[in-house]
Amino acid sequence: MAAHDGASSSSSSSSSGSSAYDVFLNFRGEETRNNFTGFLHRALAREGIVVFIDSEGLWGGEEIQSALFDAIQKSKILIAVFSKGYADSKWCLRELVKMVECHRSNYQKILPIFFDVEPTDVRNQTGSFEVSFQKHKKKFNAEIEDWKAALTVVGGKKGYEIKQVNGNQSELVKLVVDWVLSQLSSNHLGDVKNPIGLEARVDNVLSLLNVGSSDVRFVGICGIGGIGKTSIAMTLYNHIFKRFEMSSFLANVREEALEPNGLVSLQEKLIYSVSKRKVEICNVYRGHQLIKERLQGKKVLLILDDVDSYSQLKDLAIEFKLFGPGSRIIITSRDEHVLNVAKVDEIYWPKELDQEQSLQLFSLYAFSREQPLEDYEQLCQGVLHLAGGLPLTLEVLGSYFFDIRGKEVWQSRLRKLERIPDKKVLKILKISYDDLEDEEKSIFLDAT
Repeated sequence: MAAHDGASSSSSSSSSGSSAYDVFLNFRGEETRNNFTGFLHRALAREGIVVFIDSEGLWGGEEIQSALFDAIQKSKILIAVFSKGYADSKWCLRELVKMVECHRSNYQKILPIFFDVEPTDVRNQTGSFEVSFQKHKKKFNAEIEDWKAALTVVGGKKGYEIKQVNGNQSELVKLVVDWVLSQLSSNHLGDVKNPIGLEARVDNVLSLLNVGSSDVRFVGICGIGGIGKTSIAMTLYNHIFKRFEMSSFLANVREEALEPNGLVSLQEKLIYSVSKRKVEICNVYRGHQLIKERLQGKKVLLILDDVDSYSQLKDLAIEFKLFGPGSRIIITSRDEHVLNVAKVDEIYWPKELDQEQSLQLFSLYAFSREQPLEDYEQLCQGVLHLAGGLPLTLEVLGSYFFDIRGKEVWQSRLRKLERIPDKKVLKILKISYDDLEDEEKSIFLDAT
């Protein structure tokens, strides 16, 4: 920081309260504040990216280290700009230790930028970094090993070097801004509304994924339509995507593939989601090759939702040997055969919601509360019987009854629904019905 050893950073807001940051910049202020880091800060701000930088936002009398560490924890991306005098600053080094800690515990991204030093000097503490540590020996000996360990970790990561662009700082700024935008745009899918019973299901799939291991693992989620496969997959994606170098969630593969040029469109979406670059693909074969080029050897999370043909996986280049260590591929399908042909390592079969969960989910859609209105409990049981514990059917039925108040009207609509289902409900029920065997279909028809 400028007032403390010339290191970076601090807040562009007025306090270290609850606000979050997109980027935390860690740098030696006196060396790069008025050139590269200043240019980078302004370029990021022009893109609407919230950056934590400079000391102007820290309150007088506030404990500096606490404020800095708080900002690091609240930032999505952590950027370290290494310059020749970087390691002269105890503040730069302390921030870096905290950055590595947050990277390991919260999976926050770290990007090193080697401004006028070699990555090997950072990684091995040689050159100017060795000189800096000689100065620190007497005064900061207790912290030195932590500082060196952090430099080894971050110096070993893939980043950007000024020599990549022949010393052109504006070109380097552009590369970094593009990278930051790609990381921020691959974020959260949006939460599932009313996730009743979802937590236990997600935990079950997480245990099959074993995300911490370095093997490549394929996991299938299989079951009838409306059972909640997509909700499980979306929640999983939100939970773990930060741990991967690249990630993509391809929704509605079955429906998309039926559209004109549907498979090409899916290929374009996959490439865009992992690289944030729009491409126009002339045919499926070219798309297959481009996907292989983009994903080869990368640690990726791919979720392909509602696949009904192994050929769809082939066209999307879903091949075990393509992916790098630690990759996870999740495929949802109604057809177990598709998953078996894909040679998934495990298959998870979601169960229907139990009676209590079904009533809770239905009530949230029908009454905007977790339990039915008084005197409606018995009427709800008839609806639950029709839904059969399928989350999507419960959602549709709950919405169907939402604006009905008056038990006689409710009973009338329920009787009508049992005889001639509402079109939306019928469509959802038909999804499940089409997956049954002939004998089971006749039982289903008798029951309804």
